[in-house]
Amino acid sequence: MASKLIPVLCPLLMLQLISFNACGLRTEVKRADVLKEGRGKIMCLQETKWDEGLVEKVQKEWKGGIYTSNGTGTARGVAILVPEQLKETVKLIYKEKVGRIIIIDFQHNNENYRLINIHCPNIEGERKDFVRGLNKWVTNKTNCLIVGDFNICLTKLDSAKNNTYKNDTSRTELNKLMERNNLIDIWRNLNPFKLQY
Repeated sequence: MASKLIPVLCPLLMLQLISFNACGLRTEVKRADVLKEGRGKIMCLQETKWDEGLVEKVQKEWKGGIYTSNGTGTARGVAILVPEQLKETVKLIYKEKVGRIIIIDFQHNNENYRLINIHCPNIEGERKDFVRGLNKWVTNKTNCLIVGDFNICLTKLDSAKNNTYKNDTSRTELNKLMERNNLIDIWRNLNPFKLQY
């Protein structure tokens, strides 16, 4: 997933969402390609590696709303870019300072939605705590979408050939979160046997 844009059409929303781990989105050429792909869609970006100066540049390049939680400029960073037609309905709910999570609420077709964009830590224990912390943002929310880079292989199909599918306490925590809140892996439901990383 780190090197490709993964478009996910949400039939219930009739909106297109793109989740993309950018592995750095600092160069103008790379940004132009990504922003062009996302035109008219909601874009959830991870590992932007943006700082406030770069966010100002992106605001000039993107027609719509931009919501960011920046990392250090050399690591992390998440962003949600919404198309102009949704901009007025968006409310920023939460962003933390280390570039791992940003949450917005928005309206579409007279329905309220919560969108959570995440970039989970690489270390298993930190990742487990991070996923557990998502409960407070998801509980009692209908129309809740969590997208991003979970750094977790949810099923064996999600594991690359050279990787070992092993016990992971953060996977267990993510499955609990999904079960408690009636969440599904929409990409896996639409692509039950596809291998893509």
